[in-house]
Amino acid sequence: MTRNQPRSFAATAMLLALAACSPPDSRTDMNAVISSTADQGGAPASARNPAPKDAYRITMTLKDAPGPFAWMKALAQYDVVNKECLSPPKDNPGGRTAPVPTDDVEIPLQKISETEYVGTVYADQMLDQDYAGRGVCHWKLIQFRVHMKATGAHEETLFIPSIPDDKLLSASTERVFFNKISYSHRDSQYEPIDTGESDRSKFGPSIKDTDLFTVTFASEKEATP
Repeated sequence: MTRNQPRSFAATAMLLALAACSPPDSRTDMNAVISSTADQGGAPASARNPAPKDAYRITMTLKDAPGPFAWMKALAQYDVVNKECLSPPKDNPGGRTAPVPTDDVEIPLQKISETEYVGTVYADQMLDQDYAGRGVCHWKLIQFRVHMKATGAHEETLFIPSIPDDKLLSASTERVFFNKISYSHRDSQYEPIDTGESDRSKFGPSIKDTDLFTVTFASEKEATP
């Protein structure tokens, strides 16, 4: 994942920040997929696997954070990756390209210390299905990310560190750097958002290591039951 967007920006830019981790096409959530399928007379889609087995244990470690993070929400993002299974523009209203189905699955986090949290992500969380009569749509785990705030208040900075699928599925690590100054940033009108940087050099020589805190994700493949 390349974090080349500004480190702090208004909530109106949220979709752009998250889309940077996804295919460049338009995307839609599974509620839209389910409604569309039902409207066409088909059985409502049920894309989530009720018994996933391909598990990865993710340990998230905070280091040198300037304060507590009392509010957290972890999400695993899945997208359909073969666009040819979607309806072509000629079959869509206005001749538009069909939005790419996506689903964010909330992952329970267990706090194991003041700086460590653990959650389990399943690579097979989604079931491949035929939604448009054009063949089976294949789902893929795109990323695991955690939304974090000091207390959860709207005006506080929303930090969103993440680990991309290639590192998660290879049982690797991802370290994300944040500037501590963002922690104290408040905006009553817009929700400040900071996705961090995986490349320390992006902060420039004027930013010292003591100005930063990190969130590190370590992925470990769990044994199949």
